[in-house]
Amino acid sequence: MSTNLVAITMPKWGLSMKEGSILKWIKSNGDNISKGDMILEIETEKVVNEMESPEDGKILKICANEGDTVPVGSIIAVCGKQDASNEEIDAFIEEFNSNFKSEINLEEGEEDLNEKIKVSDLEINFIKNINSNNENILFIHGFGGDLNNWMFNQNELSEKFNTYAIDLPGHGMSEKNIHSSTLDDLANLISSFCIANDINSVNLVGHSFGAGISIKTASLYPDLINSLTLISPIGLGKEIDSAYLENFINAESRRDLKKEIEKLYFNSDIITRDMLNEVLKSLRIDNVQSTLSKIQNEIIINGEQKNNLIDEINSTKIPVCVVWGKEDQIIPSNHHQVLNDRIKIIIEKDCGHMAHIEKPSVVNDAINSTIVG
Repeated sequence: MSTNLVAITMPKWGLSMKEGSILKWIKSNGDNISKGDMILEIETEKVVNEMESPEDGKILKICANEGDTVPVGSIIAVCGKQDASNEEIDAFIEEFNSNFKSEINLEEGEEDLNEKIKVSDLEINFIKNINSNNENILFIHGFGGDLNNWMFNQNELSEKFNTYAIDLPGHGMSEKNIHSSTLDDLANLISSFCIANDINSVNLVGHSFGAGISIKTASLYPDLINSLTLISPIGLGKEIDSAYLENFINAESRRDLKKEIEKLYFNSDIITRDMLNEVLKSLRIDNVQSTLSKIQNEIIINGEQKNNLIDEINSTKIPVCVVWGKEDQIIPSNHHQVLNDRIKIIIEKDCGHMAHIEKPSVVNDAINSTIVG
């Protein structure tokens, strides 16, 4: 078999993803591709997104058509740096398929990756992926999100690091009825979570409100935190789309919610019907809206940001990287201008408030380089 051939496979976006549907091929048979080129659009239960080419070369054969739903890890195309005969390509596909084992064993007995742990008298839901590496990553999502927001990040970085992603109190599958949601209290919760999981040092990756929690945790527990990767963080300026938070909490229909969720993304095509249904369902759970309102009051006062974290982030001695979508409609990207020269700043064009979803390779590279130097 030719060693020139490489399988392009259905990616695993999130530890719980089992399959994906091909919406559109951006590239065609015979097209030259470079690593990082967008080659097709894939839809999962959570999101629609574009897949980047993992290799340089030429697409020699597309194996899965638009509209097909295929398991994670299955071959969807063959590429190579040189042309190959049809016989070589078919033999390559046949051998790949003979060795391929699908993760789809769903129905009964499917492993539930979610774990629960009691932290600060609250039941916290999380997912971990341990590979015995000395470096740990803890992902902290933003307001109204959950651990699934890291679907494009946790699985990929788990190949190199021990990774944990949590549902903050009031979010996802964690406890909904909370008494306090100050940054100090949530930083204490993060520290207690690490202690409960025997994590002696950790690299925090936080988004928006979760980035604010990350900064506060590093300030209060400097011996625990090795590095910070922050995506569109709160606390660096006054401006914020306060109406977004209010309207998100009070959305009663898919139409209402879609208008708000669209503000998060540069490319709103990423939003799926299932995504909206899932968020609406979570908003209707007892105590969720009241808890989110408490958190909102810790983020905003009189239409402006309540927290000022500038001194805390600028005074930290650990490596810090800030990633911001240039077209962020929730928190302006120019807030990065208050950061000192020691902090690495990445402003990503054609990207909104959710850089870890819209530009996952940029964020993953930033996390990796912040940790390893």
